[in-house]
Amino acid sequence: MTVVPVLDRLVTAAVPREVLVVTGPEAAGYLQGQVSADVGAMEVGQSALSFLLEPRGRIEALFVISRTGPETYIADIEPGFGEAMSASLERFKLRTRADFSLHEWQMHAVRGPRAEGESTVGASSAGPAEAPEQVVRPAHWPLASGHDLLAGSDSEAVAFAEGAEQVSVAEFEALRMAYGVPAMGIEIQPGDIPNETGLVEQAASFTKGCYRGQELVERIDSRTGGRRCIQRFRATGGVSPGDGLCGTDGAGVGTVLSAALLAGAIVGFASVQRDVGGEVRVNGGPTVVLADLF
Repeated sequence: MTVVPVLDRLVTAAVPREVLVVTGPEAAGYLQGQVSADVGAMEVGQSALSFLLEPRGRIEALFVISRTGPETYIADIEPGFGEAMSASLERFKLRTRADFSLHEWQMHAVRGPRAEGESTVGASSAGPAEAPEQVVRPAHWPLASGHDLLAGSDSEAVAFAEGAEQVSVAEFEALRMAYGVPAMGIEIQPGDIPNETGLVEQAASFTKGCYRGQELVERIDSRTGGRRCIQRFRATGGVSPGDGLCGTDGAGVGTVLSAALLAGAIVGFASVQRDVGGEVRVNGGPTVVLADLF
């Protein structure tokens, strides 16, 4: 049984996101010292996964940050985490010429074959330090092509998913588990260690210089990389969030974080000991096949 089958159809879904718009002549420099992605190296039209960390290095947020203008960035995240992310960033903003505004937007997601066309960030027309009304950015899913149109509630979303099958938010979540990355509030929680998410190489820069929480990330990376790691899995059935996982000797090796039915199989994410891979079992249940996120 392969862990991830090929996504052979074009699908689209409307998913709520919270969007933090950061504007101002000092926005780039300020964000560079606060978030883990190398935003200072971003050109207009680029985006990246990023962490926002506590000063001691634990996760406050995992989000996508996009540069939409010379003085404008947007950070989009799962609903329920935007307010805390905004408050945390503003807390350290002393005498910095950067403004923050939080919005509830819709993400019109497209995934599957022929979804490669929109590969860079695009924004509706706005001044150099004005909030855009729409942003198109890459999906940042490692195992499926795609892009996302983020649009405000008062913005008329453009039709850019011609021929795509509309799927529910629940099915889109199952697709995320099979092809995408862990999400805030589901597989990743505030207070988690970034090195145990499987996303440090994609969401944190080791070359840009200091940022909040950097010390813990680099110290763990230089030693063990973390005791546990999030991995993708696929099983034939009988798997639920919270289930314990065991190795061939019956010893516990991890925990199921999320699970959903997709194409006749159960897919999801599990937190397992870093040296564990391949096949494990649910305690008293079916075989689970693990795979790295990337």
